[in-house]
Amino acid sequence: MKDTISQKECMTIVVPVYNRAKLIVRCLESLKAQTYRPLHIIVVDNASTDDTMANIERWMHSNADKDFSMDILSETNPGAAYARNLGLNHVATDKVMFFDSDDTMRPNCVKSIMELWRSYPDPDVIVWQVAIHHDGNVRITHSIKGCLIEQHLVHAILRTQGYAIKRDFIKKAGGWRGEFPVWNDLETGSRILLSNPKTKVLEGVYADVYHQRESITGENFSDKYGTWERSLDGIDESIRKSARNDRRRLHNVISYRRAILAAHYSKEGHPELAKPLYQQALSEVPKKKRPLIRFAYHWTKCGLRGAFSIIEKFL
Repeated sequence: MKDTISQKECMTIVVPVYNRAKLIVRCLESLKAQTYRPLHIIVVDNASTDDTMANIERWMHSNADKDFSMDILSETNPGAAYARNLGLNHVATDKVMFFDSDDTMRPNCVKSIMELWRSYPDPDVIVWQVAIHHDGNVRITHSIKGCLIEQHLVHAILRTQGYAIKRDFIKKAGGWRGEFPVWNDLETGSRILLSNPKTKVLEGVYADVYHQRESITGENFSDKYGTWERSLDGIDESIRKSARNDRRRLHNVISYRRAILAAHYSKEGHPELAKPLYQQALSEVPKKKRPLIRFAYHWTKCGLRGAFSIIEKFL
């Protein structure tokens, strides 16, 4: 991968992993099943305490070859962001993807990405939809259209399984920030999109995301009280520092997200957590917008979805 041609033709996929001994091989098999070559896989173990490393090494010994090369790195700082940054610092190719160790990539994913880049060399980011599997149900993520930064703030379009990016662009955008242990892809994706990348949508579904009960985000929002808010504050600060003309509207979208989070706290039986966050959300938007925030809060508190699609024209 040291020569210019291979750097342009090869895709690097960075996979952070922590205690996924039973799932990491499924992920790696989906990468090996890609119909595109050459591929370079960087697996970053985040101080696993189970058999994850042994399973990775065993699989690598049996499957790595010159067109499907692998590196295994170790990151002791806890958190996927630190692991992804370590992997990013070892990427030698022009283009990189990040993927999660408990999910799977559909066989034509990388081939479709690289073919699109051959036809349209300019985009910094290529983005697509994924399928989310949860308790036997499958949901396709929101269609990708309109203002991407706004859609990302609401629907997390730049989730780790849903985009590929030019290496130099994500480095310039600041990479991954370890101080945000939850909604890290939301925060990172926001900084990427606030950096005004050239983007291209790859039509179709190219990855399968599987909800895990032992996920870092926990089973409910109250378990991680304070961390969600910190991520939203970080995104809001990035918006304030940006040169975009729509900063006011994007700030209102963050207030909407705060109201939705407050509604989840309330649904989970923690009104003491919900009240101050809800009041903050109301106080940070103009008075004429507050009925929209109230609607979104109560709509979500009642267990309903899709509040943003109702109010977005007026926010």
